[in-house]
This record gives sequence, C-alpha cells and structure tokens, in this order.
Amino acid sequence: MTPMLADYGMHATTVVYVTRVAGPLGVLHVASVEAGVCALAFDACAQGLEPRLRRAFGPFFRVEDGDPVGIARRIARYFAGELRALDDVPLAAPATPMQRRVWSLVRDVAPGDVTTYASIAQRLGMPRAQRAVGVCLASNPVPMLVPCHRVIAASGSLGSHPGGVAVKGALLRHEGARFTWPRRARRRTPPDDTVDLVAFPLALG
Repeated sequence: MTPMLADYGMHATTVVYVTRVAGPLGVLHVASVEAGVCALAFDACAQGLEPRLRRAFGPFFRVEDGDPVGIARRIARYFAGELRALDDVPLAAPATPMQRRVWSLVRDVAPGDVTTYASIAQRLGMPRAQRAVGVCLASNPVPMLVPCHRVIAASGSLGSHPGGVAVKGALLRHEGARFTWPRRARRRTPPDDTVDLVAFPLALG
C-alpha cells in the first residue's frame, strides 16, 4: 500500500512515529510521540492521518517508523481477547476542553458495556448537548483508545464512528456488548437523539 505520510525533513523539530498494525479489522495506522499516541486511523480512513498531524503540529515535525509506547503489542493483546489492554495507553492528542471532558468519560466505559450520547451529556451537566457529544466523538483522533464505539443512540441505533459504522459494530461484537442489537433503523427518531443515525449494518465477515 502507498504510504500516506511523507518524511518532512531533518529540519523539523518534532518526531512523530508511525506504525502499521495488521489485525482482524484490517491495517491500523498509529501515530505516536514519546508522550503517547496522537492519532489512530483505520486503513479505509488512512488518508486523513497526515492532515490531522499537520493540524496538530503544523510544519514542524517529521515522520519516522516506530512505536515508542508499544501500541502494536497492546492492540494484538486486545484482539486476542485481553479487552482491557488498551485502557491505560498514554494519549498525546490535542483537544478542546469539551473534547477532553467527553473523551475522559468515554474512557471510563468498560469493555462489554455501552452508554448513550444522551447519558454522556447528562453526566456533563448539559442534558441538551447530545449533538455536541456526538461531534466530539466523531472527531475523536484515537478511536479504540478513546472507545467511542461504546456510545450508541438512545434509540438503539449505533450512530457514527471515525472508522465507519461497520467497524463500530464489529468492535462491540468483539467485546460482547450487552444490549439489544437493532434489526433495522426506526422510521421515526427524535431529532436530538444522536448525530448521523444509521441502520445497524452486517457485521464484518
């Protein structure tokens, strides 16, 4: 596959390490600095990794192969069934204060459990902010590490995911999520239920 990231030259001041991890959902592209993971992209979305790094670091970085936080081993353990292997991965992703609050709450959701956009909004003390919560999760630069796949719509629909809704469903099935899987999208859904409601797709095969 053609690499999505180029070497920005030795004049750059920050080194961003990129490793590619093969797994049951395809190749994951993970970018890290010494302090932690700053971006993770599924293969189908890998073209978005370079722009995300540019927004985070401007022109002052260069890319090298590497894995300073051992994320490849942790991802392998997760897919081997050690579902908490990603819980304490250090993160170094830039975020707004709102994103930090939402992502912190989502990191507290255990594998196999799910919550809703509305529940996260309630815990923030902002009960009408379901859409804002959805936007924070749609812009999550480190899916799986901030496990936004564990947040669904109050209607039972899966909602959206940075890796696509099929990836979201596959991750929930891998974790043995305990909720009623919808057979089809509902015809009428409250307008503030979630962001980008979609029907539950076929699981990855």
